[in-house]
Amino acid sequence: MRLRLSLLLLAAAPGCLDAGNSELITVFATHHATPEDDSFPFRGDDLQPRVFDLEDGWELTLAESYVTIASTTLISCSGREHQLRMFWGPCPEDLRRADLEALTVSGLKVPPGDYCGLDIEYAPYETPVIEDDAETRHVVPTLEDVEGDSVFLRGIARRGEDESVPFQLENGENFTVELDLRDLEGPGNPLTISRGQDFPTEVTVTKTYDRFFDQVDWENFDEQLLEDSIDEVLRDQTRVTRGLTIPPDLYD
Repeated sequence: MRLRLSLLLLAAAPGCLDAGNSELITVFATHHATPEDDSFPFRGDDLQPRVFDLEDGWELTLAESYVTIASTTLISCSGREHQLRMFWGPCPEDLRRADLEALTVSGLKVPPGDYCGLDIEYAPYETPVIEDDAETRHVVPTLEDVEGDSVFLRGIARRGEDESVPFQLENGENFTVELDLRDLEGPGNPLTISRGQDFPTEVTVTKTYDRFFDQVDWENFDEQLLEDSIDEVLRDQTRVTRGLTIPPDLYD
């Protein structure tokens, strides 16, 4: 932890990169349901549960849900790594926030050039110590159960009036998703950061929240089995795009 903190401080320190030969990149995060008919379906208002249909007549209400991004690393096509500055520390993304709303995560001034990879580290959430005069845009989860979890999901599955299965899934795995930027700007065109650009380069990391529950046997619900698999689902469902607009075909 001390080494990681030192790296973050080094990345954020003035003078580590020549400001005259570097340009700003900013990483955002967002979420949504799986696209249907080339659009994103509505599954709930801002700060309200997400509700969606499952197989065999089941309906799921996702009442509380968090995913924590701990670090982001931009990788040039020559292999040089740039650990981006997490503006307000690890980012606990509340999946009840409005779908497709962009949350600022990290950024750094990096040399102009081509970039072929972006590593996203998901890790257990730790409540930060925030000084009284410090500013943060991350909303600290009020649920104590989120502490120590990379992914936290609480809700209930229902079928008809008589069948219901409440659940609380907590996965504390630390894992990295390696996102490929080699075709981000078209086939064969990696993310390019140009010298003297007028605005920061923006990329958005997005994820679905309904795919965690694919093919679950709710009649014989195995909470431990589902809990152990949600990190793999998140790894598979994490995507990246340039800018703040998420194209539905990102999930084709």
